[in-house]
Amino acid sequence: MTIRGGFMGRLQGGGETAPFRFSDMNREALAILWRYLRVYRSRLLLATLATLVVTATSLSMPYMMKVAVDTMIAQGDLRGLTLVALLYLAANGVYWVAVYWQGYLSSWVGQHVVYDLRRDLFDHVLQQSVAFHDRERVGGIMSRLTNDVNAVAEIASSGSLALVSDLISLIGIIVIMATFNGRLTLVAMASIPVVMVSMGYLGKQMRRTYREVQQALSDVNIGVEQGVAGMRVAQSLSRESFTVEQFQDLSLRNMKANLRAGLLFAAVFPTMTITNMLGVALVLGYGGTLVVNGAITVGVLLAFLSYVYRFFGPLRELSLVYNTFQAAAASLDRIADYLAHESEIVEPARPERPAGGFRGSLALHAVFFGYDHTLVLEDIDLDVAVGETIALVGPTGAGKSTLAKLLTRLYDPQAGVVTIDAVDLRQIASADLRSLVTSVSQDVFLFADTIRENIRYGNPEASDTEVVAAAKRAQAHVFIQKLPRGYDSQVGELGAMLSGGQKQLVAFARALLADPKVLILDEATANVDAYTESLIQKAMTEIRRDRTTIIIAHRFSTLRQADRIVVVDGGRIVGEGTHTDLIRDNAIYQRLYRREWATEDSVPGP
Repeated sequence: MTIRGGFMGRLQGGGETAPFRFSDMNREALAILWRYLRVYRSRLLLATLATLVVTATSLSMPYMMKVAVDTMIAQGDLRGLTLVALLYLAANGVYWVAVYWQGYLSSWVGQHVVYDLRRDLFDHVLQQSVAFHDRERVGGIMSRLTNDVNAVAEIASSGSLALVSDLISLIGIIVIMATFNGRLTLVAMASIPVVMVSMGYLGKQMRRTYREVQQALSDVNIGVEQGVAGMRVAQSLSRESFTVEQFQDLSLRNMKANLRAGLLFAAVFPTMTITNMLGVALVLGYGGTLVVNGAITVGVLLAFLSYVYRFFGPLRELSLVYNTFQAAAASLDRIADYLAHESEIVEPARPERPAGGFRGSLALHAVFFGYDHTLVLEDIDLDVAVGETIALVGPTGAGKSTLAKLLTRLYDPQAGVVTIDAVDLRQIASADLRSLVTSVSQDVFLFADTIRENIRYGNPEASDTEVVAAAKRAQAHVFIQKLPRGYDSQVGELGAMLSGGQKQLVAFARALLADPKVLILDEATANVDAYTESLIQKAMTEIRRDRTTIIIAHRFSTLRQADRIVVVDGGRIVGEGTHTDLIRDNAIYQRLYRREWATEDSVPGP
């Protein structure tokens, strides 16, 4: 699958320095944004109406001032002046009510878009294949789910409304000023080229800098994730200071990138203030001359000065919106890249099921598979009957675990077919396949929750009684009862509060509660002591009943449970049969036996 260039592609290209345009966000990214916004279009419409009221009342206030000075005060009409003053207060009241609803509605929409987008993005990431997660860093995924989504929220709500409000305000101010005096309006606009040139330059720099900020923040997230996950390794090797130095370097780069962004952003307000003052000075000088010559009234000049202040207010706000879009544009591209990424594991358009339902027979026919153009499995043919237990053995790197991953469809073979009950795994719905096949590996993952909930994860609908029953079958009940809080004991982060053997037993109970037709034990007893393994062995006979079982093990005591042993070497099946057959006829199995299992077996090897 080829992932479009998006943010990272342009960053690596290095040559793009054009100021922000809506077209900088690809159409797919904008389409994604609109897909989430349109769900709340009724509230967006209300927020837009509130924005229009804010703009209208804001533009009416200088005009009322002009009327009060030129008409009411000039004519000594105190009653009219009182009426204008009351209208001015009423306009302010309406203004503040509209501002409140504009802020509330825009925030409501923004937070709901964040919720929806983050939920769908997380769901999409979880549906990606193992190959995707092998390539991506956890910290990078976290950055998209947090920082990038939050950046998009700004343009999804307040940013878009602010853009509409400011543009309407600018147009309205220019129109009103032009009706007062065209020449004075042109004088007031004389400073706009200064604004455009300065903001164009700052925009080029800000766009590049915000990309650096986002990437630096993503690197910090990756550093945190690796530092915390590798804490035990760092402590065991006394490498804490080295790890801290690495993180300090990432944090320093993030700080420098943010300082560059802050320096550029700090230049925005002084630039806007200077141009604002320039506009006021021009209007005051030229407008004062017009008042002296009788071309305009004092009220018009006062209104003009007020509109000039208001004119540069929206310009200043547009600079803030501009700044928001600079940060959000790359974030939206990054999110769009993830949402556009299709999993290598494709869901079947028309899922298939055998007529009599699934029973659990397995088959691999002419299967070839490799990682990154490196062949790992070659021409694999294997049939496993319903309820049969087979053991896969072979030297490290032979392809045993990869074969198990194909059986659970974590990967699809490049050639050949893998079937359950004669149905190609690629034609089985993912939900069906996950309920049919469960794998327990030596690297057990437990959630930071109670033992009860970690076991119940195998079947969220299971009762407490069923959880305990699964734990008993997995020989985990005895050690769980000895814990201070029993099944309600917390396992800690990644199961840190339990021993390696205890984690394996909890994972075993979880798999049993799922009650799959096919159970794959990928060296599931590799990290347990002899006593704990003996507990698992006691449960093995019952576990295997009415279930197809694939065992990948390095211990001979586990292999004794198998009906058949399959020897894998160099990505090929080089032998299969019973222990007696293989120890007699298979040279590779003989070497494995002598090197790893002879001391476990009471019968001496040949």
